[in-house]
Amino acid sequence: MRIPQLIAALALAAGAVAPAVAAAPAYAMASSCVVTLYDIELSNPREKDGTDELRFKVDGNWYPHNGHVTMSGTNWDRNPEHFDDPSMIIRNTENKSFELREMDPPIETGGQSLGNAWAHGHVCDDLSAGETIEERSTLSSDKHDYTVWLRLTGQ
Repeated sequence: MRIPQLIAALALAAGAVAPAVAAAPAYAMASSCVVTLYDIELSNPREKDGTDELRFKVDGNWYPHNGHVTMSGTNWDRNPEHFDDPSMIIRNTENKSFELREMDPPIETGGQSLGNAWAHGHVCDDLSAGETIEERSTLSSDKHDYTVWLRLTGQ
């Protein structure tokens, strides 16, 4: 009898022409980011003496936690550790800022706002977990010029 061989041949043919299902690569885009200060550079200080005493205000917290950071023509580039590594988390649906303020020691709160460096949450949509990108903000007026870079890390 040829029926069993015919059934086997049909079964093989059906398996050979059945649609193949390929697995898509598994990766997730970030729905939030950790935002950290990456760098700050001075082009023109606010104070007439050529020296600015600075702090960042981030999510209601002051950085550095105690004191201030001095920037001048000879100290024109500062790194995150000078400001105690300020950071925050943002969702991809929000924007938040790092406010740069010039202090008048010995008073270490309040001071003059020099502007905001913004982190844009929609940027997180394009990042995988652990992937980074920097956003640059120029804070300037007729009295001062600063450039602030924030690093966004997908999570």
